[in-house]
Amino acid sequence: MLKRILKNGWYNFTRQGSLSFGNTFAIFLAVVVVAGLFLFHGLINYAIEQVENQVDVSLFFKEEVSREDIMAFKTKIEELEQVRNVVFVSKEQAYESFVKNHEDDIYIEALKIIEVNPFLPSIRITAKTPSEYKAISKFIDSNEDMEDMIYKMDDFRREEVIEKIEKLSNNVRMLGVALIVFLSFLAFLTTFNTIRLTIFSQRKEIEIMKLVGASNSFIRWPYIIQGIMCAIIAAILSFLIIFSVLYIANDSLSHILMGFNAYDYYLNNIWIILLGQIVVAILLALISSCIAIAKYLKK
Repeated sequence: MLKRILKNGWYNFTRQGSLSFGNTFAIFLAVVVVAGLFLFHGLINYAIEQVENQVDVSLFFKEEVSREDIMAFKTKIEELEQVRNVVFVSKEQAYESFVKNHEDDIYIEALKIIEVNPFLPSIRITAKTPSEYKAISKFIDSNEDMEDMIYKMDDFRREEVIEKIEKLSNNVRMLGVALIVFLSFLAFLTTFNTIRLTIFSQRKEIEIMKLVGASNSFIRWPYIIQGIMCAIIAAILSFLIIFSVLYIANDSLSHILMGFNAYDYYLNNIWIILLGQIVVAILLALISSCIAIAKYLKK
């Protein structure tokens, strides 16, 4: 019986070529958006991580402050539970870093002329999470002993930048989810109408099957199999096309996406993406097929 159901499902799929193609294409669009949203999630996480890695609170000390006093303050900062890392940057290190980053600038000539190192010693404080920079800044501001030592505190409002990125990513994720729901609805309607048209075109055969005693489940399953075939083909096509595009355009995309390697991310999550696409596609096909057949068999 199972073999016959599968054979009838394949027969329906091949005979209704144009309807099967439309059904497959609608599901294809939905699962492409699913994969796209997954890749976007990886991009946003990468962007936030890159910003977080470059975020720090820099404290510049007055020139007369001794290295011992700076290191004592550094030790005090390291004891805060919000702090992940504290790095001391001497005047000499700051000078060398500036020269390295501005080799072709006119500023280098100016430095050579004045023959003085204008940079100040500093410490760079990195928090465990962006939200904890407020606590670190508050601790520094409340430490009255440091007022005479600190020349300037520089945090560049980085926490606000990260918060804006996270807010933007959440909005885009919501837009992506809405797009998935919309395309899924279109896929559902297409699948639903495809199965209805298929059943309508075979109504005489179904009536004959009923007359000879065929059960509703025996009539129903070939059409469900047809929908599942469309879903699997749509998921595999979507997977292969996205994989090929990422492979071919990997270098260009990496440059556009600020170093995010979408191809590697896709490979690292390849089974999750493929499984997710197949599950979403089959659910769309299964639900729409069952509803369409159920309505027809009740007539």
